[in-house]
Amino acid sequence: MPIAARGWRWFKAKWRSGSTGIRVGLGALFAGVGFVYVCYGPLVFDAAHWALGKMVRVRDDRRIRVGVSVALAIVYLAALGASASTVRKTPASGDSPSPIAAVVATATTAPSAGLTGSAPAPTPDATQIVTPAPPAASPAPPVGDSDDESSAIAGSSFVPSATGMIAVGAAGSAQDRLPGEPDPSLTPGALNPAVTQATIGSTICVSGWTATIRPSSSFTTALKIKQIVQYGYSDTQTSAYEEDHLISLELGGAPADARNLWPEPYTVTLADGRSTGARTKDGFETKLKNQVCAGTITLAQAQSSIGIHWVHAYYGIALVASSTAAPLTTPPPAPIAKPTVKAVTAKPATPKPVAPAPPADPNAAAKAAGATAICANGKLSFSKTRSGTCSQDGGVHWWTGNVGAAGPGAH
Repeated sequence: MPIAARGWRWFKAKWRSGSTGIRVGLGALFAGVGFVYVCYGPLVFDAAHWALGKMVRVRDDRRIRVGVSVALAIVYLAALGASASTVRKTPASGDSPSPIAAVVATATTAPSAGLTGSAPAPTPDATQIVTPAPPAASPAPPVGDSDDESSAIAGSSFVPSATGMIAVGAAGSAQDRLPGEPDPSLTPGALNPAVTQATIGSTICVSGWTATIRPSSSFTTALKIKQIVQYGYSDTQTSAYEEDHLISLELGGAPADARNLWPEPYTVTLADGRSTGARTKDGFETKLKNQVCAGTITLAQAQSSIGIHWVHAYYGIALVASSTAAPLTTPPPAPIAKPTVKAVTAKPATPKPVAPAPPADPNAAAKAAGATAICANGKLSFSKTRSGTCSQDGGVHWWTGNVGAAGPGAH
């Protein structure tokens, strides 16, 4: 055999003349070469060469013997590679994808709220997507009531996880209600009478004030379980939702009124992938509170933005139908005993209707102030270039157009 015979002659000569160290190395080399010889073609070549030598017609034609032997060795190697490539890993039973359920609510073309003279832009279809949690997903949020005034960056994207789906036929306008917004018949919102425009300096604008009025987690968890059934969510795990104040405590919402609390899914998106889940709303609440305390907007404007149509306000999506939801209600104050006095009959004055204040456009106000961008935490940046803008404030929420084109920043 050409390969084996030549290799063996070389090995014997080295073995006989080598020292102990050389022989140890030769032994290791022999083992490695032997494995290659048997598994990767040379053995097939030698066997074919030997077999062809037994055939009378080709025994004396060295070119035919070598050529056929090489061809057989190549065929062997090709077959070996093909067999290795057919090995497939059997997927685990838990790796198969699950169906995706979605409920679609369509919004019509309308200009963004607060912008004048701009051409109308089509509003994307809004889709609430229900996806299963992947096997290696991050831990689910705690079962207890989550802080609805966290410092999460507004508009951040989150990894999809198990979430509830609004049941078909649930109350509320299908035209006005977007994924992430509550059912107005179940959660119209309610206000805290202690928080007014005149008292914000001693209430919501005081650090830590909301902790003094926040209801206990046992109360909110029990209410969450009850409301999950009322909302008709298909996923009934409490860890998939935040029992959130619709009008947050930091914007004057009632702390323990069931009309102001609802099980808000952590993971909900519009059709174009923009987040409308609980953490996005938390960031929006903090931004509005910062603007109220800075005097940029009024408390009433902030409460209007964070109400039953907060997704519309956050993304500038115009309403396409009039909402029939009940107005926000303020719990009546506790009766105060007063001394008895002689009743005096007076003709009550006829109240005059007061037109609601138009919602402010924080983006236009920031541009008029000369700001470069609105940061995610509500602060204004007056940097001369876009590079590094809002790097210490959670990133850019909105470019005003004073430096470069106006538009949303990277969330």
